[in-house]
Amino acid sequence: MNVIDSYLDTLFDPYPRSTRMREARAELRAMMEDKQQALLGQGLSESQAVGRVIAEFGSLEEVAPELGIGPELSGAAPQGPPLLSRSRAEDYVSAVRATRHLQALGVSLFVLCPVPLLGLLALASSSTTDPSHLAVLVGLIALLVMVTAGVLVLVLRGSRLGDFEDIEEGRFTPTQEIRDFAAELRREHRSRAAVAQGIAISLWILCAVPILVTALLSTGEDDTMPLYGVCLTLIMVAAGLWVMIRGAWGPSTAETLENECDEMPESSSNPVIRTIAAVYWPVCTAIYLAWSFISGDWGSTWIVWPVAGVLYGALWAVNSALHGSQPRNQAR
Repeated sequence: MNVIDSYLDTLFDPYPRSTRMREARAELRAMMEDKQQALLGQGLSESQAVGRVIAEFGSLEEVAPELGIGPELSGAAPQGPPLLSRSRAEDYVSAVRATRHLQALGVSLFVLCPVPLLGLLALASSSTTDPSHLAVLVGLIALLVMVTAGVLVLVLRGSRLGDFEDIEEGRFTPTQEIRDFAAELRREHRSRAAVAQGIAISLWILCAVPILVTALLSTGEDDTMPLYGVCLTLIMVAAGLWVMIRGAWGPSTAETLENECDEMPESSSNPVIRTIAAVYWPVCTAIYLAWSFISGDWGSTWIVWPVAGVLYGALWAVNSALHGSQPRNQAR
């Protein structure tokens, strides 16, 4: 019984050694010993029986109602992040469900913001007159307006989720009830999330087609066809993000409740990644505008955007790799 005793020591050490807790430990030890003997009688080896017993009884919170030590656990909880209640988890899920369209809209606006500028440049270049300066002015205004709108939308979403900042940042301990609730949420939305993921991935794979086709159909250096191709590519990427964010919110929220969600670069725990992500798109915009105004070659500088998208994907992959190499902050 040394293994079971060590396991019980681990369970009860964080709590005061009161008379009731000592009695509960003895009761739980007797229950586990009886279960082990029953498993040994079924022909299991001792190691198999011990493993089965520990897996069946789980954490102290699971058996607290049976042992009658719920008040002791709630009144003398071990140091660490607070436990997340079922009602608060349900409120968080409802808030995420109600604001998922805001997140999808904000992210899509960031991706689509270059489209008016590129489209107007393409129209101006194909015009018999030379309204390129007006096209640049209107396009830049539209770009800034869309970026501003995207920021405001995400700020609005953040304000609606402000009461759940601790959950978003993982500053809580998920109980077994919360893990079961998260698993139920994942099962409920699994099919819808799979369809959304399939559509989004298909759009992202096919988004290279417009650039390839317009490049092949281009008749010369002054042809604006590639600009239209880039616009269509950005629209397809934004559409994929819209579908993914709106359709896959269930499993993503379940991961958050289990306190093992993937980090986005903007909220990375790595300060270097977080800093790069914060300035990435403004720097890309500055590079694009500086290169375009200095060279005057608006028909070629659009290449900044697909390259920036690929590099941002690489940044996301690096962040995921760094995050995956760290121990998960999850209560077992």
